[in-house]
Amino acid sequence: MIPRFRSVVLVIFAVFIVTAGCTQPALKDPVVTVGNITLSDVSLQAMTVNTTVNIFNPNPVGADLKKVAFDVWYVDDSVHFLGHGEQSGIAVKENGNTSVTIPVSIGTVQAAQGVGSLVQKGTLLIRVNGSAVIDLKLTTYEKPFEQTREFTVTEFESLIPLKTIPGTDISVSEGIQQLGGLLGSVT
Repeated sequence: MIPRFRSVVLVIFAVFIVTAGCTQPALKDPVVTVGNITLSDVSLQAMTVNTTVNIFNPNPVGADLKKVAFDVWYVDDSVHFLGHGEQSGIAVKENGNTSVTIPVSIGTVQAAQGVGSLVQKGTLLIRVNGSAVIDLKLTTYEKPFEQTREFTVTEFESLIPLKTIPGTDISVSEGIQQLGGLLGSVT
């Protein structure tokens, strides 16, 4: 009876040893947020909206950001589409944060309308919304995100290098204001 008992205990112990390495903690959902929205290369012909997307991966394994895609809008009395940003193939750190900044170039008409709205109202509200697809090898998550940032006219004026046209009394800000009124009446 004792040899049989030893055999059963040995088998149970062997099964425990073999399966102990196979258990894995459940994967946790990654968190995707917009860290910052900034403007650069601002002119009446174009502007660039730089959006920083942060991915927090709480899991002990790295992941792949298969795709992050978002739209950029400005909001005044209604919502106006400015552009689209997208990037893929980014390695996401395990147990930590990964940040990626994606520039979106805005064309002439949209940039002029946004600047016109800024000058008329004194602020420009930029909204970014989209989603990120994160592959953790065992499962894939699609995480939506949205962020809004308000720019004031004083922030924006610092991005325009000229206040007046050299050698004249022509005010650039007055010209932008007139353009804003003109664009407001056209749209």
